[in-house]
Amino acid sequence: MIGMAQRMRLLWLAAAVFASVAGSLRSMAQSTSGNLVFNGGFERDVDRDGVPDGWRTSGRRQIRQALTLDQGHDGGHAAKLQCTRYVGGTPDSHAMICQVGQVGLKRGQWYRLRFWAKGRGIVRQTCDVAVSNTQPWYSSGVGGRFVASDRWRRVEILSRAERDVPAETSRLQFWFRSTGTLWLDDVVLEPVQINEQLHPTIATNGVTNPIPNSSFECGSAGWGSYSTAITAWSGNLNRLVGTVDQTTAAHGQCSLRIRIDKRQPIVYHWDYFDPVVQPVLSVQAAHFGWIPVEPGRPYVLSCYAKANRPNVPVRLMAYQHEANRPSQIVRVDTEWKRYTLVFTPKKNAIWIAAGPDLTQTSLGSATVWLDAFQLDAGRKPRPFVTRATVESTVDCPDGPVSTEPNKGLTVELRVWNGTDQSRHVRGRLSITDFFDREVFTRRIACDVAAGRTEQLKLSGLLSGRRGFFRIRWQPTDHRPPFDQTLRCAIIDPYPDDESPFGMNHAYPWDFLLQLGKAAGLLWMRDWSAKWHTVEPEPNVWDFSKVDPQIARVLATGLRSLILLPFPSTPWSSAADPGTVQSYAGNSRYLRKRAIVACPPKDFALFREYVSRIADRYHDRVSWFEIMNEPLYTTYAVPARFGYRLDDYLAILKSAYQAIKETAPEAKVIGGIGTWVEQGVVQRFIDADGLRWCDAMDIHLYPVTIDPELYEPDLAATWRKMQSRGQAKPIWLTEFGCYADDDPYRTPSRIGDSAMSRANWPDEQAASEALVQTAAVFLTHGVRKIFFHAGTCGAINGRNGGSVFFEYGGAPRKMYAALSALANRLGPNPKPVPLPGSRRALRAYLFDTSRGAVAIIWHRGENPPKLHLPADISAFDIMGNRLQEKTVSVTATPVYLAAPRVAPLRNYLGHR
Repeated sequence: MIGMAQRMRLLWLAAAVFASVAGSLRSMAQSTSGNLVFNGGFERDVDRDGVPDGWRTSGRRQIRQALTLDQGHDGGHAAKLQCTRYVGGTPDSHAMICQVGQVGLKRGQWYRLRFWAKGRGIVRQTCDVAVSNTQPWYSSGVGGRFVASDRWRRVEILSRAERDVPAETSRLQFWFRSTGTLWLDDVVLEPVQINEQLHPTIATNGVTNPIPNSSFECGSAGWGSYSTAITAWSGNLNRLVGTVDQTTAAHGQCSLRIRIDKRQPIVYHWDYFDPVVQPVLSVQAAHFGWIPVEPGRPYVLSCYAKANRPNVPVRLMAYQHEANRPSQIVRVDTEWKRYTLVFTPKKNAIWIAAGPDLTQTSLGSATVWLDAFQLDAGRKPRPFVTRATVESTVDCPDGPVSTEPNKGLTVELRVWNGTDQSRHVRGRLSITDFFDREVFTRRIACDVAAGRTEQLKLSGLLSGRRGFFRIRWQPTDHRPPFDQTLRCAIIDPYPDDESPFGMNHAYPWDFLLQLGKAAGLLWMRDWSAKWHTVEPEPNVWDFSKVDPQIARVLATGLRSLILLPFPSTPWSSAADPGTVQSYAGNSRYLRKRAIVACPPKDFALFREYVSRIADRYHDRVSWFEIMNEPLYTTYAVPARFGYRLDDYLAILKSAYQAIKETAPEAKVIGGIGTWVEQGVVQRFIDADGLRWCDAMDIHLYPVTIDPELYEPDLAATWRKMQSRGQAKPIWLTEFGCYADDDPYRTPSRIGDSAMSRANWPDEQAASEALVQTAAVFLTHGVRKIFFHAGTCGAINGRNGGSVFFEYGGAPRKMYAALSALANRLGPNPKPVPLPGSRRALRAYLFDTSRGAVAIIWHRGENPPKLHLPADISAFDIMGNRLQEKTVSVTATPVYLAAPRVAPLRNYLGHR
């Protein structure tokens, strides 16, 4: 293990990175009023009881904690929260200093929380802060995670309230989950005005029509699709639905053709809360990028359209972020005609879209052609013009991911000349790699005849290389300038039908499943087989929403883990109405979920439900998981409703026996679904919970610190399971590892508070953490790692939660890192203990079907140099062989490979 000094340096580094990000946003934030916190400097103690006025502790009564005054960071007073006895296992298992009934928040308002903090003896030195509502309980979205090291450190967090919080029911809370001491000083929470920025922004200076490639003369580059009919929170259409047609056009030579056929529709799938199997009957073509507009001023969207039959409904729309989205249906006939939508934006940026909408028509099918999109200020459109008289685009015609490294990348440039004279067009094409190093550059020049489009195809770029790449095209002759970038990856396709890696929730679209499979994401944790879904009424069984979810995953060559997340249905639940109402308040969703989270009135009916699921799917699915995050959340038998570990064990035992009786070969996953250090996980093991499962489930949304800091907890738990003779595999079925180098908005947010804590500063850092986490966890009993979650954002929208993909399957750096990792480890890597302390290195060795593989890295100012013997090879984090036999080891992981374990084990044992 690393020493304490090194551990503190790493945590300080994490805090410094956070402070740097906060600093970059600080200039965007202007305070709009004073501090909302009472006695935030802790100088007031009117009754002289040694406790700062307006503050108190909160937590499980078995936890011993004390709040006192101590010396502050600048000589005044500070609050000191000391916990000398910690008992985990329940939602109120925390040491907490809080202020109740003081801080009111308004939904949509940004807030800046700043304070000084230091700590001693807190596990991983990580603490949380949040503003919550207490009646009913819910998070406001304001808060975050911070590091409390042994020196005073200033913390600043910018966040936006997702819900209103009345002051009288509020709680501002700072907490940690271990023994230890936290000091706080100068706590300030203030509303601020944030100038949010949406990305990418399309420049409008000097142009009449701001939309790039508005008449498709450069193909489909710069265009995707959106559907107003998809309302599931998990995403939307995620790539262009339609093709460029060169046989008909209202302008130039090309148009976009979109066909919808109700007999063979594209289908959107999602598995939670009420599963979605939705034929998509409304498809709008939408451009990439946000167009700046002036709120309150009228604008007009126009485009030309025609259809293969009369009276086809086409929807025109303008999309505003977090505001109404003006739209209207127009009726399109068989001849080209211009159609318009007049609207007045409320926000300062929009994007526009148009396409067929058959949701409210008896038409069985329709084909629509679109052309010549334009946005004008005012209520009447001007005569159509393109953004520029000469336009060019860059694209990867074979898709954003290449699975043939020897062939490299194929890049296609399209140049359109809209003038009446021949034009000579020049530009620079460059490619950068995972480390943002430029690895390719070429000057491009071509002559384009008047009114024509030229295509230039460059093949074999970076042949033999693997990894993440970013292509940039910079035309030098365009007015106005319009640079473009593309994400892409070159990977070795994962060859096996088994893998350690998967996703929590399958991606809604099959093409994303296929891309995931190519990188080794072979397992999908499916939530669709809920009791209330398959038996909505007593003795009425309906699998029509579940069968398609399972079938499409299996048809792609993937494996399904069926989760049974809830123990009851609305008609079978033993829920207490008063308890549910107190928790859920006016939230219909929370009320529905709280009811089915409670145990059933009749366990015989629950056993029948479980048996039906096992009987129906065991010939195709071998693993079944029983409940999601029981006890400590409100998904299943919530402790806050009064349920205890015995209640979950009864459910797990009942389900285990029902599955084994129905399908003896099937496997069962059980467990608490939280991190192993939590007391409830340890009590689950002590209570012989492992008897009723074949694998134990854990979850982790880690704070962004070095993954090896989680190793002691995991190693101790694995040793405990071994000592009990119950060393069953550990499945990490939810793991957060996020970053987005191209956020759609700044300030950005990945998802909920748990996901936001696991948001790394950039994609390289997240990629490194992903590989390091796998190395550490697979060494100590973990056999599967599922990333959360298989979502896909709308065009120009939030997409960070999907982990591996931007819109259209454009890969993030983590995608290429996972591919290299999966290909190195193979389907069933077996950890091999290493002798020696290895003070200079972090090294984790595995015996795999491909030979011996070690994952190594080093944290420190003086990277060690390894001189490799002839029988050991080195590969970088992207899977490229390092030609030199002397390898400098840094914080970026490196792979060492050898045909056999012994030479690599002996070599590393002395490092």
